[in-house]
Amino acid sequence: MTLTIQKSVFLPASPETVWAHLTRADLLGKWFHPAKEDMREGHPYTLLSAKDGDNMCWGMVEKATPTQHMRWSFTVAPMNGMMSTVDWRLAPAPGGTQLTLEHSGLPEGGEGYGLVLALDKGWHGFVGNLHAMGDDYTATIHTPASAESAKTAIFNQMQDWWSTRVEKTDGGATLRFGNSHATFVFSERDGTYVWTCTDANMIAEGLSDTTEWIGTSLVWQILPEGAGARITLSHIGLSPTLECHDVCTRGWQHFFETSLLAHLSGETASPESREPLSV
Repeated sequence: MTLTIQKSVFLPASPETVWAHLTRADLLGKWFHPAKEDMREGHPYTLLSAKDGDNMCWGMVEKATPTQHMRWSFTVAPMNGMMSTVDWRLAPAPGGTQLTLEHSGLPEGGEGYGLVLALDKGWHGFVGNLHAMGDDYTATIHTPASAESAKTAIFNQMQDWWSTRVEKTDGGATLRFGNSHATFVFSERDGTYVWTCTDANMIAEGLSDTTEWIGTSLVWQILPEGAGARITLSHIGLSPTLECHDVCTRGWQHFFETSLLAHLSGETASPESREPLSV
């Protein structure tokens, strides 16, 4: 006999958006574990620890019908090679999507039941994370620099790739861009680095609310990739509903996708260097 875990949630996102979060390597890390590559039918997959890049779970994508159903074979190290099955089913719902998870073929009794309890708790948290999904800015760069060098650059060399005016504090930093500024408090969750914006005055032409960044978060995932690193940045809260969405997205395309990548590749970066204007 085997046991089955079932979860069902209603999500405020289209089936297309939910499907993207289930299959795209860069989006999987926002709610579950980072993946080595996109989930594709007939291909093996490996999900990684955001903390150290170790393998967390792995198997095969056995079936993938876009926006409807996906099936994985699934195992983790404590299962000692035993494979189970994870089915994801999506159905349109008023205002979003109903997502159902069924994890079957799990051992019962003794130590096996303890594993099922741990998996049940894990799935409860991970599936719950999907409630926060949205069209937030997310991008990934691949760099020849090591993961440790990338972390050092992101935390301690912001003046070289983001803004030349950085004020470090205990547990955070304030960056200034001309007359604009943003203040962040740093934290870490299971190897994922979270910078929460606690104060902001982001001035740009046409913006009536310069404080939109307050309460948003920068989520950094830095993973080893060969001799280099893969870095994913998600700006949680920077969605199309914000007035600053377009200009801030262009900003990240410059500072993260271009300037930081250049810095980590031994090329010339282009941080913001404007001084404040007198008013």
